[in-house]
Amino acid sequence: MKSFRGLLAAVLLAGFPLLVLAFVGGIVALEVLALQHNVIAAVKLGIITVPVGWILLKTLLTVERVTDDDVPGVQVTPESQPALWALVRELAAEAGTRPPDEIYLDPDVNAAVTERTSWLGLRVLRRRMIIGVPLIMGLRQDQFRAVLAHELGHYSNKDTRFAALTYRGRKSIARVVDGLDRDGYFERFVGWLFKQYAKLYFVVSMSVCRAQELAADAVSARLAGTDAATSALREIEALAVTWRFFMNNYAAIGWDAGYLPDRFGEGYRALLTDPARAEQMEEMRRNPSEDETSRWDSHPATRDRVATLEAGSRTPVRPGGERPATELLTGAEKMLDEALFTVFSDEAHTKRRTDWQSLVAIGRRHAAAEAATEILGERTLDMALALLDAGRHEELADPGAVPPAGAGPRARREFAAVSVRRRLAVVVHAALTDVGAGRWSLSWSGPAPFTVDERLADGLEPALDKATAAESDTEPLRALLTAAGVPAGYRPALTLVRS
Repeated sequence: MKSFRGLLAAVLLAGFPLLVLAFVGGIVALEVLALQHNVIAAVKLGIITVPVGWILLKTLLTVERVTDDDVPGVQVTPESQPALWALVRELAAEAGTRPPDEIYLDPDVNAAVTERTSWLGLRVLRRRMIIGVPLIMGLRQDQFRAVLAHELGHYSNKDTRFAALTYRGRKSIARVVDGLDRDGYFERFVGWLFKQYAKLYFVVSMSVCRAQELAADAVSARLAGTDAATSALREIEALAVTWRFFMNNYAAIGWDAGYLPDRFGEGYRALLTDPARAEQMEEMRRNPSEDETSRWDSHPATRDRVATLEAGSRTPVRPGGERPATELLTGAEKMLDEALFTVFSDEAHTKRRTDWQSLVAIGRRHAAAEAATEILGERTLDMALALLDAGRHEELADPGAVPPAGAGPRARREFAAVSVRRRLAVVVHAALTDVGAGRWSLSWSGPAPFTVDERLADGLEPALDKATAAESDTEPLRALLTAAGVPAGYRPALTLVRS
């Protein structure tokens, strides 16, 4: 069945250009026939059919090509990473296949292999393996061995032989369908026909891909052990979530302020080893994602892959695999930094680099200043407090917060008080930070906590509560701000005052 699906996918891919040429030939034949009978009818027909024929022919002649320049990451040699290369070569020999000619490290939570081929995949020119450094930093050696064995299984099963051709075929079919997404009746009709062909091809080719993944999983279990293969699948899912969280909530925290961390790898390692985050990852391992896969997915669901492996014959895990995979890579944290900067935009190279504690302080201060600027508008902090004294809470509340119809003045103030309390706290935090009386601290266990000088700590929250209550009393907050050194006419500035 697997070989039949593979053959069908190849036939459908080969048949696509023939289908395009058949349509273009049919359009030309119709035009010739129409010219022989009625020139005016031929012109009208050409207005409808010629654009469609041109779209089809142009798409067929501009198929995207994969070049050597498409590989992100940092290339590593046997001399620079001898332990990594030795493991890859050892596993390749056990899998009965030739090892890759090149190994690249990139910042993705993934691993992949490619082949550059000629003669429609019959001749292999170069093999390349791409390994995500976050995998190396988060996996044990037995799990990492399972990942590499899976990728080498694609080589031994010859899954990569026609991968580039298949990829270009998918792009070509997709471009034809997109190009025919127009308003004309004829364009929509032809587009619908090609869309049905595309659906059939994608369903068949994705089915082949899923079968290939399961076959590579079997190689992984055979070379690394069943438990190593299944635990690696679960771990990668947890690492993928953790890596996205790290990049979005930690690495990018100072981006808008113009800063990046000077050591990404150090931060990621700290996040992985933080007790609270480790507990969250364990929960993800115990309860993997329940997302359903569809016939359009190239990979089976993780739980289905694990179930397939556990249902087969069990291979024991080799001893010694509990050590961290980072021991196989010289300078893992440094390699992560290098790999990241190969995929960052040019803008990233203009950012200043700083340590993690300073990065969090700068990034959160910048975000608070931006939010405070939006909250205050053209007002100063003193003017905002005067609005509360006058009972005009609604002017500082969330713009979308609309009190119930018929509410009286006090009820309207009480309704606005919740959002006013939250928004005023943002402004006050920005003010205290700018005078050096408050600061955000780095925490790998949760959001960065905001703290103030000890002399202000006990009074800040009660003062904010009183200032934003329906019957407002801003005097305690004014006294606290004066004691901290916040000027009466304070307005936040996006330019960094203190770090």
